[in-house]
Amino acid sequence: MDFLRDGSVHPAVFFYAIISIGISIVCFLLAKDKRRNTVIAVVTGLVPILNYFALAYYVGITKLDVTEEI
Repeated sequence: MDFLRDGSVHPAVFFYAIISIGISIVCFLLAKDKRRNTVIAVVTGLVPILNYFALAYYVGITKLDVTEEI
C-alpha cells in the first residue's frame, strides 16, 4: 500500500475503485438471478456514477420469464 502513502494514487480513487468492484459483483449476481445479460451488468457496474443507476435498475427489474419449447 505504498502507493497510497507516497501520493501516487489518491486514497479516494483507490476506495472508489473497490466500491465499484463490489457494486459490479452485486449487479452480476442480481442479473444472473433475474436471467439478464451478466456481461452488461458487470460493465455498467464498473462505470463510475452509472454503477449506482445500474444497481437500482437490477434491484427494480422483474425476473425474466423464460419458457422452453420442446
